[in-house]
Amino acid sequence: MATLRNKFADTTKRKLFTVLIFSIFSWGTTPAQNNRFSEVPEEIAPVNAPFVMPSFERPVFPDNTFDIRDFAAEEMGADNIKCTEAIHRAIDAAAGAGGGKVLIPEGNWLTGPIHLKSNINLHFQDGASLFFSEDKEDYLPVVKHRYEGVEAYNYSSLIYANKVENVAITGKGILEGQGKHWLEWGTVQPRAEATKAPLSLRKNFGKGAGKEGMRPNFIVFWKSKDIFIEGITLRESPMWNIHLVYSSHIVVRDITIHSVESHNGDGIVLDSSREALLEYNHLSTGDDAIVLKSGFNEEGLEINIPTENVVIRNYFAYDVRTGSGGVVFGSETSGGIRNVYVHDAIFEKCDRGIRFKTARGRGNVTENIIIRDIQMKNISYEAINFNTAYTGAGIGPSPLMRNVDIRNVKIDGVPNAIVMNGLPEKWLENIHLENISVINSEEGIRLARVKNLVMNDIYVESKERALIAEDVYEISLKDVVLKDETKGRPILLKGKYTGAVIAPGLSEKDIDFEEGADKKVLIDTYPTANW
Repeated sequence: MATLRNKFADTTKRKLFTVLIFSIFSWGTTPAQNNRFSEVPEEIAPVNAPFVMPSFERPVFPDNTFDIRDFAAEEMGADNIKCTEAIHRAIDAAAGAGGGKVLIPEGNWLTGPIHLKSNINLHFQDGASLFFSEDKEDYLPVVKHRYEGVEAYNYSSLIYANKVENVAITGKGILEGQGKHWLEWGTVQPRAEATKAPLSLRKNFGKGAGKEGMRPNFIVFWKSKDIFIEGITLRESPMWNIHLVYSSHIVVRDITIHSVESHNGDGIVLDSSREALLEYNHLSTGDDAIVLKSGFNEEGLEINIPTENVVIRNYFAYDVRTGSGGVVFGSETSGGIRNVYVHDAIFEKCDRGIRFKTARGRGNVTENIIIRDIQMKNISYEAINFNTAYTGAGIGPSPLMRNVDIRNVKIDGVPNAIVMNGLPEKWLENIHLENISVINSEEGIRLARVKNLVMNDIYVESKERALIAEDVYEISLKDVVLKDETKGRPILLKGKYTGAVIAPGLSEKDIDFEEGADKKVLIDTYPTANW
């Protein structure tokens, strides 16, 4: 077994570290046992972020209730009676009265798309199930969307809100998207074509001119503010579940999403939006569980609205499929992403855990990301992944990713523990990893084109070589334990641009060098000014 020990060589510390690892990875036998976030407090706790955030409180609405049954709504029954018009009459009456609660009562209800207005709380009584129509004509006329990072007109989302304020969706009801009839269209991404046409002509990319195939999202808030979503369950979305576009002051808490059969079934999507709190959510999705985006290529760069000032805490992602992750940044990053604080989360049976993805053509910057206290188990691909060449070579301005700080992460079961790939012209910059432990991994850490990387208190057990780094500069390794089963040296350095590896106690007997790496890159002391 190849092993590298620095300050962890102390026997007592090694024993304590082993006890800590096994206590952390004492998982239950079911997802419910693993989920410590099932108890949701009534009040919203203060947000303590390392950047300025607003305070969040439960919204207040006029004390009016508009029961859809009072507007001629009937349960769906065997005849599949729709109550679309009754729901909209109730919404109109509430809006006309200055706002209030629109009540979806206990029972089974069938509807087409619902369009919300300001000062409305769409409230689902416990036992209410709202089914959305499988007749595509119900979702016309088309409305504005941001489809995969590009503005276009498309079929209405199942719930749609355009330029509203002080709006909520609450209660313990179940929203059945019945999205299977949309999924036959697969995935259509008309982004390259759409950006060449003005928005007024982009109806061709939704309904019209024989160009079908763009599936609507479940819930869309467009250019809205003071949004509160709590308690509901979403099932079988046609595509993304909750999509917040150009919106602000957002709370999404205690929701449950089941969309594992939906390709592109992302859970919560923050898209060029700001001042958001996501907490106590339970997500099983057919794409990213929680993802932050900000626009695609040329159009995203021109609009230039970032996703910023976001706190994501106390949530559980289980069975996240199609190559996606528990929390994801990108790949549409052209407006920039900054000031995001993620803490206290569990990712189990997910394709990936923490994922950063972007590509040439996106430009702009993803920065100031702080992640703390994450547990992962049975991850299918990478537990922590940075990739700025996500879609291949690409053309156009290159994105920059910098100032990312990840600490207190426990990983049990993964092929690739930590993988970082920067672009040749723009390396990843200023990444800090601390107190991260990995057991049951195939490959440990793989780095390419990274500079100013700090790794403190890292423990990795892997079958293959524990650490391979190509073209890396100014890397600090402190209190690192690397174990693998190769019976060779645990570290391989390569690449002619590799330099300034700062590792007290590390010697050449721990490292192999190849492909242009110079043995002089090792520095045995810390420069006091930089670290």
